[in-house]
Amino acid sequence: MPCDGRMYADQVENLKDIVSPTVQVLANATFADSAHAFLTSTSGAFILVGTAYGGCLAMEVLARAPDRVRGLWLMNCHPDVHPNPDIVRGTSRRIRAGEHERVIAEFAENAIPAHDVVSKAAFVEMACETGADLFARQSDALLTRSNHWRTLELSKVPTLVVWGAADHFVPIDVGRRIASLMPHARFESIEGCGHFPTLERPSLCTKIAREWLIESVLT
Repeated sequence: MPCDGRMYADQVENLKDIVSPTVQVLANATFADSAHAFLTSTSGAFILVGTAYGGCLAMEVLARAPDRVRGLWLMNCHPDVHPNPDIVRGTSRRIRAGEHERVIAEFAENAIPAHDVVSKAAFVEMACETGADLFARQSDALLTRSNHWRTLELSKVPTLVVWGAADHFVPIDVGRRIASLMPHARFESIEGCGHFPTLERPSLCTKIAREWLIESVLT
């Protein structure tokens, strides 16, 4: 949120020899609606990847169709209801009131470490181009996040948890807790990386994902 396929460009290009990657951008009214839309648009089993907002959506999909998830890759997401609904409502109002680019700039300041000007610029460009409507609808949907700690605890799916250790939104302790709860999880932290590992450290994330896929999923 608010991103598009550029978030996973390196993985789509450099993992296509072992998987068939596609990217979906979903912004339905609720996470449940987006999960339903995803599941009805696909068939068979899949490996599911999600970052932040997308990670929360991935957990919603896992809760609804665990038998279809062959592997799960989560990054910088929180398996619980949103703790600050008033802030979410305020953000949605500001986006719709014409402060779209200002909200994006503030988001970027908190999401990506100050030293990484290249990733920050890439995120701002992507977020601006995806548009205010998408951002506002995704912001609204944050109010419908569910508690999925139990979903993760009960999961038997091979899972990769990659965490930007410098994230200001979701602290690394959340990632460690996710990995500790899941019996088949591998945890990787990336120092100096913020909220968007695949955007900020694309080649490293691809390397980690390739090793995990070969060792834990495609066997």
